[in-house]
Amino acid sequence: MRKPSFLFPLVLALPLAACFDAEMSLDFPGEDRAEATMVMTASPDFYALATSSGEAFCEGEESMNEDGQHVCTETTGGTIDEIMNDPDIGSGMTIERRDGELIYVAFDLGDITEDIAPPEEEGADEMMAMMREAFAGRSITLNISGAEIVETNGTVSDDGTTSTYEIPLTVALDGAGDLPETFNALVRPGG
Repeated sequence: MRKPSFLFPLVLALPLAACFDAEMSLDFPGEDRAEATMVMTASPDFYALATSSGEAFCEGEESMNEDGQHVCTETTGGTIDEIMNDPDIGSGMTIERRDGELIYVAFDLGDITEDIAPPEEEGADEMMAMMREAFAGRSITLNISGAEIVETNGTVSDDGTTSTYEIPLTVALDGAGDLPETFNALVRPGG
């Protein structure tokens, strides 16, 4: 399975300062085109922690909202086969061609949430309370889109072209027990 590697380093490296939202979108805008986009919106505190070592917050396009939140947008694209075989996409995601020119995409939700785990050391209850407060209202959102969503376990947009699955970070913190194994969709590519 393949995980979009550009999505997870910051998302998973600093769970105590998890004042962020992340959105990963995999779009099939043409019959043989795929585009992966990650947008991470971070609070000023998370941004300060992420950049405290002198490293850049973002390898993609960085901007700041009027409310002081920092936004990192990273995009990669190519043919469907290039995206399927791109080692930079990582593990945790499956992309397969199916009959009828359909594409099957599955995000392994356990893989996505495994690094946002409750602390087990001494003082864990206090740390859990702090993490729960920081995670409140924040989420990881996954989108799969194309000309038509044929089948999915996510929420389909009114126009039938996008399937979305939102993982509240508090659910991920609780061990993701209520989440399905994957967020998946069978999509017809094209725009």
